[in-house]
Amino acid sequence: MVRERGDWAKYHECLLRQVKYFEKMKSAFAEEKTAFEADKKSEEWGHEGLKSNLCAAEELLSKEQAEWKAVCRKDNKRMYVARSKITDLEAQIATLKGKVEDAKAEKGRIEVASKDKDLMAKDVGIVELNRRLFDAHDKNESLEIDLELRG
Repeated sequence: MVRERGDWAKYHECLLRQVKYFEKMKSAFAEEKTAFEADKKSEEWGHEGLKSNLCAAEELLSKEQAEWKAVCRKDNKRMYVARSKITDLEAQIATLKGKVEDAKAEKGRIEVASKDKDLMAKDVGIVELNRRLFDAHDKNESLEIDLELRG
C-alpha cells in the first residue's frame, strides 16, 4: 500500500505539473491568439484603407480626364472658328485682289479724255479696294499669329 501511495503521489505530482504546464501554455496560446487577431484586423483595415485610397484616386483621375476632354473640346472649337475666319479672310483677299486687278484693267481701257470723271471715281474705288485689301490682309496675319500662339 505504501508503494501504491508513493506511486500515486508521484502520479499526482506529475499531473499537477502537467496541469500547470497546460495552464501556462493555454495563457500563452490566448495571448498569441489575441495578437494574431489584432494583426489580422490591422491587415484588414490596411487593405480597406488602401482600397479606398485607390478608389478615390481612380475617381479623381476620371474627373480630371473629363475636365481635360472638355477643355480640349472648347479649345478645338475656338481653333476651328479661327481657321474658318482665316479661310474666309483669304477668300475675301482673293476676291478683292481680283476686283483691284479688274479695276486696273478697266482703267487702262478707258479713254483718258472722255472719262476723267469715271477714272477719278474708279481711282477712289481702287483706293478703297486697296485699303480693304490691306485691312483684310492685316486681320488675316493677326489671326494666323494668334492661331500659331495658341496651337
